Formats: sequence, structure tokens, C-alpha cells
Amino acid sequence: MMSKLDSKSNDNLKYKVYLEERKSLVDAVREGARSFDKTILVLSSGAFGLSLTFIRQISPNIKSGTVFLLICAWVGFCLSLLFTLISFLTSQSACLKQIKILEVEYFNSQREHDKKANIENIENKSSDWTGRLNKLSIVAFMLGVIFLAFFSISNLLP
Repeated sequence: MMSKLDSKSNDNLKYKVYLEERKSLVDAVREGARSFDKTILVLSSGAFGLSLTFIRQISPNIKSGTVFLLICAWVGFCLSLLFTLISFLTSQSACLKQIKILEVEYFNSQREHDKKANIENIENKSSDWTGRLNKLSIVAFMLGVIFLAFFSISNLLP
């Protein structure tokens, strides 16, 4: 009898530790996403502003044929900003969808026979889109940096 109580107590403790660890990991992911979004927004807008400063003060006489590089850099930075801003919306949508999924899982656990049929059909496509948009944002930012670097080098060299 005592071993059953100890086993149940041990299972409850493991579950509590699991929940605490899971919560801390979810918080870490949330904070990482927040930091990523802020960083991309600051870097993209800063690089865009830096390129404007570069044109006006450092290299007022732009070499012909390099304007295309500058336009590509600006497009990259603008797309990076746009993808990040859209990912804010898809992230909110993903959170709302996940709440619905959790509600279905919780309430269906009360009615075990319905659980498998309903949960398997639920997808959180907004979450997938948020991840895709974040990856596109990074790619667009890197392309903007590369094009801006080529533009700057082309106009600084004699």
C-alpha cells in the first residue's frame, strides 16, 4: 500500500517538474521570438537609413550601373521589415488557434472516445506561416546587406 502512494507521489512530482520545465522552455522560445523580431526590425530599418546616409555624405557621385545594387538592397530591407510585421499577425493568429486546439484536447479528454477523431484534424497553419515568414525575413535582410555591401564597395573603389 505504501509503495503505491510513493509511486503516485513520485509521478505527481515528475509531472510538476515536467510542467515547470516546459513552461520555462515556452517562455524562452517566446522571448527568443520577441528578440528576433526586434533585432530584425532594428537592423533592417537601420541598414536602410545607413544606406541613405552613405549616398548623401560618403558617396554623392554614384557610379553608373550600381544603382541597381542599391535598389536591390532597399527591396531586401523593405521585404525583411514587411515579412517581420506580417509574422506579428500570423503569430497572434497562431496563438489564438493553439488556444482552440488546447480547448478541444482538454474537453475531449473528458470524452475519450471523441478525442482521436477531432484532434487529428486540427492544424495550426498560422504557426507554420510564422516560421516561414521569419525565415524569409532573415533571407531578405541578408540579401539586402549583401547588395548594400556590393554597392558600397563598388562606389568606394576608384
